[in-house]
Amino acid sequence: MLHKNWIVLRTFLIAATSGFVLHSIGIFLPWLLGPMISLLLLRQYTKLEFHWPKILRQMGLIFLGIQIGSSFTKKAIELMWVDLPLMALLTFSVVTVALLLSYVFMKMSGETVATSVLGSLPGGLSQMVLLSEEVKSANSTVVMLMQTFRIFVVVTIVPFLTAWIPKGSHFNDGSLDVLSSFNMTHFIIVVVVGIALFIGMKKNHFPLPELMAPIIAMAIVQFITDHPVVEVPLLVLILSQIFVGSHLGLQLEKVRDKLSVRMFSAIVLSNLVLIAFCVGFAYVLTAIHPINTFLDFFISAAPGGIAEMSITALETGADLSTVTSFHLFRIFFILLIAGPILTYALKKWLK
Repeated sequence: MLHKNWIVLRTFLIAATSGFVLHSIGIFLPWLLGPMISLLLLRQYTKLEFHWPKILRQMGLIFLGIQIGSSFTKKAIELMWVDLPLMALLTFSVVTVALLLSYVFMKMSGETVATSVLGSLPGGLSQMVLLSEEVKSANSTVVMLMQTFRIFVVVTIVPFLTAWIPKGSHFNDGSLDVLSSFNMTHFIIVVVVGIALFIGMKKNHFPLPELMAPIIAMAIVQFITDHPVVEVPLLVLILSQIFVGSHLGLQLEKVRDKLSVRMFSAIVLSNLVLIAFCVGFAYVLTAIHPINTFLDFFISAAPGGIAEMSITALETGADLSTVTSFHLFRIFFILLIAGPILTYALKKWLK
């Protein structure tokens, strides 16, 4: 037990140190990228043993969810209805391009149609793997690799692209400005609603319930009361990013043994094309809807996970509620509509 605790502590020290080094030299998104890249490289090229308890990742997601949820004020939620047609347009466009790129991936990698389609859809790692298990011709291991590596590619590239874009006017440094009006009753309601949502999402295998439950609970309470509940201190946000980044870095365990050069090239190429499409589409949306900035739309369109893209929005000053809303819409669309329809179609087609 003592040996395992030391391994966890060593993992944390390496993650935190790498984050601090990147922060000191001015690298963008250091507390997420530092742990992710350092632990990934050390896991692949050294014999050092690492361990990261699931509870630490969950804690990180919960606090990030609270901070993201704090951006969902009553006014922000009301403005979401204005963006609803754009959410549908952007989601449909990204999903369509992802499906087209799945054909390219299939030709380059030699994988089956089912594996290529389910691996290319930006609908969340856990849910896409579960859907792949329902289709006999789908290789769940390859789907998991595609989904995980896509998140890694997006999280590595998008932050550096956004570093060249001027910061928005929505910047929030995580300070506790709302504590002067802190209401314990509202906070208790958020906790109760959040726990109920978490249990429901966990039972229905919804992706990232630790993140989604506090976001939705905060949004509900703040919309009804029209009153801010709480924000997360900057130090806690940094720790949360370290916790999530460490998990991402260790998730690709011995990836060299599982990824061929052919498959690696197919994954990287398809994701670079998809990111390029998101850049172009963000420019179009900015032209037709100048209320939001290009940065808002670009991070909203980027095919990364909601946690990683929300952290990027938080650090760049993009409108956090807008980015989160677009990603939530895409998750619901893929999980409730596109994913089940494609799974059913693949089963019928294979028969």
